[in-house]
Amino acid sequence: MILSDMSTWKAAPGRLVRWRPTDAARSAAEAAPVDPGPPSILQADHLRAWAHAVRTGTPHRAWTGIATTVDGPLDRAAMTRALARLVRAHGGFRTWFDLSGREPVRHLVPADAIEFEVVEEPALDGAWDTALQHHLEARFDAECTPGSWPGFALGVVENQDRFGLFWGCDHAFTDGLSQLLLCSELADLYAAELAEPGGPELVPGALPTPEERGDFRSYVALERRDAEEHGPDSPEVREWVRIVRENGGRLPRFPLPLGLADGERAPVVIRELTFLDGDEVERFERVCREAGAGVTAGVFAAVAETERLLAGKENYFGVTVLSTRHRGPFARSQGWFCTFAPIAFEVGGAADFGELTARAQDALRRAKDLAAAPVNVVLETLVTSGVCTPEQLGSPQLLSYLDLRRLPGAGRPADERGVHFTSRGRTANASLWINRDADHLYLLAQTPDTAAAAEPVRQYHEQLRQVFRQAVSPVPVA
Repeated sequence: MILSDMSTWKAAPGRLVRWRPTDAARSAAEAAPVDPGPPSILQADHLRAWAHAVRTGTPHRAWTGIATTVDGPLDRAAMTRALARLVRAHGGFRTWFDLSGREPVRHLVPADAIEFEVVEEPALDGAWDTALQHHLEARFDAECTPGSWPGFALGVVENQDRFGLFWGCDHAFTDGLSQLLLCSELADLYAAELAEPGGPELVPGALPTPEERGDFRSYVALERRDAEEHGPDSPEVREWVRIVRENGGRLPRFPLPLGLADGERAPVVIRELTFLDGDEVERFERVCREAGAGVTAGVFAAVAETERLLAGKENYFGVTVLSTRHRGPFARSQGWFCTFAPIAFEVGGAADFGELTARAQDALRRAKDLAAAPVNVVLETLVTSGVCTPEQLGSPQLLSYLDLRRLPGAGRPADERGVHFTSRGRTANASLWINRDADHLYLLAQTPDTAAAAEPVRQYHEQLRQVFRQAVSPVPVA
């Protein structure tokens, strides 16, 4: 699996088919009863933005997806059954929100009402690769929304001996790790539906057990309980506020000028860069271990050193994305299992990269403790305490690190051929998504697509690459 731009995925020309709910299933969804309880904290923010976009007629792309290639001719009936099993197993995929009132109201489609049918699409016009990308974008834009069911879209490019499989979903019902897990789960469900009695069994552990796929609504209840138990005087919230206050009363921003005014956003362009490959990645891990740290700390150390070199920042302050799946039986659940935490440590005066990495490791340990504070409580406290204005809270610079080798499906065909992508919305920053797989350590960055931002972003990414390479090289890298 690679995280990349959607255009990275290629499928040979073929017949396009899609899955849609049957008329009976759609009617059941429209009549689905209210499911009590609020959305999750991140869902609530997403739904407010979506409702505002609908009211003002503003474009709001917020879907994410995967695409892969599966060997063998497509068995449409087997894929139809596999899709139904997937949706019945994960309550989030049976959810839609009524956004007509002041607060979003959740509806849950009964599992026994879930049915899908196959529809053949018209042939695409024009050059195949371009036309396919336009088709995917059009489908995801139209179907991957939170205000009606389903909030996802599934399709296939059908050929004689293999098929391309693509899926998109509104962010309200998923996150990056969920999508990465879904790629293999859907392929494995399809394989299970193909298997004949007495035939070959699936790879052990291929499908999540009930103990691994707890319902997202249970997670929401835990999260909301935490929000009620935390307030401005909670130690984690106070520490968040202290860190932000000591860093100028602002959440992190890209350290170089992007040519955007405060609050201004620009269309996103995806930029990618390989930092290390082959045995360089193993050497980098050894450098981190020798410092008593993990690769995640090494990644933060490299980013901190880059900001020192380019912007003179002697203290690093960043915000990272952390998974919250450990809070219950959610290891392979589908939903939005994320929170944010501050990473802050001194950069200046470090004797070498190892010492800087050890400092980053200590900061990561602290960050995991601070992640217990629900982000909505933190943001409210930052405003009410006068540390930040509401305008200063929008679109912070984010840094995420994922080791894709740890995915349950890693190394198997659907995962090896898979691409995980996001929609191209608008941004005020140039967030970093750094990932490791079996072959390389690489960057996926969502940056402003403007002439003013292009050179600072290029300079930053290249300097970061040099820092990574210097860390594993006994001699300076030219």
